[in-house]
Amino acid sequence: MSEHPNVALARDSYDALAKGDLDYIRDHLLTDDVIFHIPGRGSLAGDYQGKEQVINYLSRFTEAAGKSMRFEPDSFLASEEQVAALLRIRGERGDRVLDERGVHVFRITDGKISERWSYPHDSQIIDEFFA
Repeated sequence: MSEHPNVALARDSYDALAKGDLDYIRDHLLTDDVIFHIPGRGSLAGDYQGKEQVINYLSRFTEAAGKSMRFEPDSFLASEEQVAALLRIRGERGDRVLDERGVHVFRITDGKISERWSYPHDSQIIDEFFA
């Protein structure tokens, strides 16, 4: 059984982020009017609209997280317009260690990511990790 195309799209976004390939994400995976919703009260929390803002957020995220940060999807739920990734979020920053679970929900429009909601199990842990 082949993978649902929306699952492949979400998986591609995680793979490109792990490689630091933000150009690929911008040029191939996002709609022009994409929106990312990042919960919490930390410096990275907020809504990011448009490719420029989303890529800026991802750049700040990867810079703050360093090369140790990774999203490890456990499973996916997919439909024609959405995909949810149940994932483990891991990273290290100096003496801080992150090992958290969460969900990303993607809205897919014409084969690209048009919206993403992040739902960490505990957004305070994420805020503290990036503080």
